[in-house]
Amino acid sequence: MDQNQPNMPEKADFSKTKEKVLYSAGCFYELTKWLLVFVIFITLIHFFVATIFIVDGISMEPNYHTGEYVIVDRFQYLFGKPERGDVVVLKFPGDPEHKKYIKRVIGLPGENIIIQDGQVFINGKEINEPYLPAGTETLPNVNRTLREDDFFLLGDNRPNSNDSRVWGVAPRRYLIGRAWVIIYPFENFGVVKELTY
Repeated sequence: MDQNQPNMPEKADFSKTKEKVLYSAGCFYELTKWLLVFVIFITLIHFFVATIFIVDGISMEPNYHTGEYVIVDRFQYLFGKPERGDVVVLKFPGDPEHKKYIKRVIGLPGENIIIQDGQVFINGKEINEPYLPAGTETLPNVNRTLREDDFFLLGDNRPNSNDSRVWGVAPRRYLIGRAWVIIYPFENFGVVKELTY
């Protein structure tokens, strides 16, 4: 009996160490499991519900400015169609894998777009563009009829925008989603206004 007694603390220490290892492994497993669930959840939101876009450039001034963080609503376009006046984030048709732009939808599939004498006409009718500063002219002249899957997009800063006047139309699959809420800087926070024509 006396010979076994000195080994008892060692067995107890080993048992405690084993319990700690198993506890740590269990905690690590639980943490990893919930982290994986969180990553999957965020990924699904990013691709199907909403994502964040950082405005870079002056092409949408005075309505959107460099450095603004905008939540982009992807979900709406899963079931609905882009409408004229929507501000959208899109994959740049010239480099869809690497560049994203923010522009405004002007022409819808099947429509005829004419830009003439500084004004924009859709199917022969001049459109009202209340988001543009007074006196803004749209140049140069354009006459284009859109195919059934194409959209014509323009920046609000017409003299300083690389848009459909330069690189042509954007197919529907390149439209990521509609600008929904400006979340930063905080003084600009707010839901993007809906426009009616």
